Amino acid sequence: MLQLRTEFPMPGAIALFEGLRWRIFQHIGDQAIITREGPAFGLTRRAPIDELVDPVEADHNALLPYTDMSAATARIALFAAKLLRDCNEVALRDLGTQLAMAAEQGRVPRYTDNSHLVRVMRRLGWRKDGYAGAGYDRSPRYVRVSTAARAA
Repeated sequence: MLQLRTEFPMPGAIALFEGLRWRIFQHIGDQAIITREGPAFGLTRRAPIDELVDPVEADHNALLPYTDMSAATARIALFAAKLLRDCNEVALRDLGTQLAMAAEQGRVPRYTDNSHLVRVMRRLGWRKDGYAGAGYDRSPRYVRVSTAARAA
C-alpha cells in the first residue's frame, strides 16, 4: 500500500510550486500547506491550490511538443486564451514571457518560436495591429477581433 502514488492534489501527493518539488500536507479552504521535498525538507508554507502543478502533468507537457505538436499547440492556445480573457490587446513579447514562465513551471508545453505563437494568436481570433514599444522593446501588438469581423 505504501507503494501507491497519492492522487494530486490530495494530502500526501507531490506538487510543483514555483519550479520546486513540495509535498502537500493539508488543505485549508483554497490554500494548501506544503512542505519542501529533498534537502530543505523542513521548510513549510501555504500556497494557493490553483498554483500547484501535478509533476506527472508537467512531465507530459514537457514531452508533448516532441510527440504531438498539434496537441501542444492546442494546450498553449487554451492557456493563452485564459491569460487574455480580460484584455483586448497584447504585445507578443509580453505574452511570450508569460507563456515561457508557465512552461518553466510545467503548466503548459513550451512554444517553439514566435511564428508558433503567431499561429496560436491567429487561431484564437487575434490579429496584428502595429507595434508596441520602441527600440529593443518593440514587439508586434495583437488586438482581439470580433466574431462579426472574422466572418466578413
